[in-house]
Amino acid sequence: MKNKAQTKLESDDRVVAIYHVVYQLERFEESAQALFNLVQQAQQQQPGKQRNLYLDIEGHRNDEGGFDADMVELQNEFLMGFLSRYLSEIHTPLVKAKNPHPQDNNIPPALVIQDNGAGIN
Repeated sequence: MKNKAQTKLESDDRVVAIYHVVYQLERFEESAQALFNLVQQAQQQQPGKQRNLYLDIEGHRNDEGGFDADMVELQNEFLMGFLSRYLSEIHTPLVKAKNPHPQDNNIPPALVIQDNGAGIN
């Protein structure tokens, strides 16, 4: 957490809100690790409490005005394809989703990202 303004955990009686801002110079790997760490931290501080993720992205646009490849991968592949099982809800610029299953509270001890993007563990 480089900047307190970019990441935050807040909770009430039933929900932990996880908030992260991806700034222009932050890349996929850095963003994915920060989000994973926040989910781990939320589970450690509030075990089993519903976790809702809120993501904002500054910049990271391509020539057509859409998100660059890093941020599409972060939102679609990483969040929806991997991290969503450890969350109850996800709110990003591209997608808002509720987990149809109970969130998994057995979060892995570490995140390993391989260069080809296929190795998110």
